[in-house]
Amino acid sequence: MSCSYFQTKLAVAVSALILLLLVKVPARAHEGDISVVSAASLTAEAPVAPLSIAYLSGEFDDHTTKAPDGVPQPELASYTAVLEGSDGIEHAANIFAVEPRRLVILIPDLPDGTTHLSVKRHGLEVSDGEFTVRSVSPGLFSAAGSGGGLADARTLRVSTLDGSETSEEIAFFNPNRGAYEPIPLNPAAESSQLYLILRGTGIRNAATVAASIGGVTVPASIDASEETSPGVDKVRIGPLPLSLAQRQVVDINLSADGIQANAVQVAFSPSSGEAVTFNNQIVRVFQGECQTCHRPDQVAPFSLLDYESAKPWVHEIKSAVEAGYMPPWKPVAGHGEFVGERRLSADEINLIARWVDAGAPEGEADDLPEPLVFDPDWALGEPDFVIQTPAFAPDPDGDDEYRCFSVAIPAEITQLSHITGIEIQPENRKIVHHLILFNDPQSESIGLEAASADGKPGYECFGSARISGNSLNFAADSYLFGAWAPGASPALTPEGSGFLIRPGSHIAVQMHYHPDGTEQSDSTRIGLHFSDEQTEDNLLVAAALNTDFIIPAGAERHEVTASFSYDSFLGTDYPFLRAFLDASGIFPADIIIVAPHMHLLGKEIRMEKVSPSGERTPMIYIDDWDFDWQDFYTYVEPLELNAEDRLEVVAIYDNSAANPWNPNSPPLPVGWGERTTDEMCIAFAILRVPNLCGLGICGQ
Repeated sequence: MSCSYFQTKLAVAVSALILLLLVKVPARAHEGDISVVSAASLTAEAPVAPLSIAYLSGEFDDHTTKAPDGVPQPELASYTAVLEGSDGIEHAANIFAVEPRRLVILIPDLPDGTTHLSVKRHGLEVSDGEFTVRSVSPGLFSAAGSGGGLADARTLRVSTLDGSETSEEIAFFNPNRGAYEPIPLNPAAESSQLYLILRGTGIRNAATVAASIGGVTVPASIDASEETSPGVDKVRIGPLPLSLAQRQVVDINLSADGIQANAVQVAFSPSSGEAVTFNNQIVRVFQGECQTCHRPDQVAPFSLLDYESAKPWVHEIKSAVEAGYMPPWKPVAGHGEFVGERRLSADEINLIARWVDAGAPEGEADDLPEPLVFDPDWALGEPDFVIQTPAFAPDPDGDDEYRCFSVAIPAEITQLSHITGIEIQPENRKIVHHLILFNDPQSESIGLEAASADGKPGYECFGSARISGNSLNFAADSYLFGAWAPGASPALTPEGSGFLIRPGSHIAVQMHYHPDGTEQSDSTRIGLHFSDEQTEDNLLVAAALNTDFIIPAGAERHEVTASFSYDSFLGTDYPFLRAFLDASGIFPADIIIVAPHMHLLGKEIRMEKVSPSGERTPMIYIDDWDFDWQDFYTYVEPLELNAEDRLEVVAIYDNSAANPWNPNSPPLPVGWGERTTDEMCIAFAILRVPNLCGLGICGQ
């Protein structure tokens, strides 16, 4: 496709889009009255309390916009909410978030009675409704935000010896099951008392609160001992009686001024806690944080699925968890919150240490939980399409080899579709340094492979897949859409999003082989999952990188920086594209995934988003880089990216003789390069943007 053709298509799309914008009404109108529910209980038609958090249902913005630092704003994404209380006085409600199907607001301090609500955008009313305010309307948050199931709560354990306190969450998100699972509590632990701190809303005005757990009455009080987020109330219940041990999963029932809240749940350890065994507690820790890798035919060197497999390794396990080496989770807390964080709490580490020190007893078979179920072949389930790269044996004494293989999109894909899941299984991790999946919409890789004359499968592709960018539509196609490096996990794209693929197109699979001096070969499997139809959003990959640096020999902390912004990338060279992006609604985009990359000299890497005003948002920070543990990190909540925002990367390298991973002895100056013994400074960001193919810009 020629540049002029591409620009013409863009100009037509821009003209059509501008026409749409000129006739478009300022905001969507909602059908029917808006409904208001407690953000904790989600109980329909129930009263809502003043100074509580509520959801307003409806059809709002296309993107999610959250208030900075979680502090609700009187106006957000041009939306305002005005409430007229039963006393006839109007109050502005501060807004936590504007989402496609709801607003999250903080109810003002209103009197009891019927309240009228008006939601406006750009000053024009888009919806209204009525609801009832009651001074107390208790709701308890759940871990999954569903109004039921495991509580959104933490423990407070108070030592009876010195009064010291420790605190942990009571549930974790299990990515294998896609659900929250309990961390069982032990109220019978020696020399301590255990409390629960429940998070709720609509409770603070109550004169009395009462609670029971599993039918056992426990003391309860509103906890005002620490600062809370706006609208969030905390209730302390406990100390929990020893009789709750061995109760397993039970309901928490709370009432405030005699008004019942929604029930949530908590789990207790099935033993008294005096003796820690594999069956009663340890295997549950392994299920939550370890078994994804520690099972047969996975990257870990031994299995933790059962006692017999774990027992020979108990001392190594204790040393690894106490040192923080396992489970392998590199991002530092406070620099982005990510899905599936693999962290052990202090209590879990102490539990493992106690178990090992006691001789690592197995325990009673009746104490075992249900085992996790893993697909023996594919972690994400059976793929829609499996790519098997040709067997390739790099020269054992040669340099690193980059080899690309051209793969046709299945003939069953007859219309625009999206890739929604990627699982990569290198056959021989000894020699596979990394691989990248390149989008090849014009099937250029076929000719490159046919022109290769070296007698080897595929074609040489040092540095890139050698596919021109002219065949890509910047607003729809991602130049690359998948990658693997040591430590990377299989991943599904967020619901409603995917990487655009075109019928009749190709994928260029770039393999980076790093010979180890012995005869080795590899044939990697790649499993792809496709959407049944086009997804609502496209995924695009951006990268902040620096290819022009030298790390001096002997330098212990050499800093390299990189940056990227769409504003500077587009500049004034692409006026049609810039006009299209400005008019299309692509920005602000959502950053959903981040992935830093360095080689063997890497020591630290940090990425931040910087606004035009200089405000910095931490994206990720790894302070102990390990080439063998790289991953694509998915944010719990996306980060908003405007075209004017800048992504900044600071990387630190150790090129001294003291670095045990230094490939050169004595150290040599090292710069950017594709070999394992070279270095890189790069951080990828995967963006979620609206699917604009409906405007006719994607073609086939």
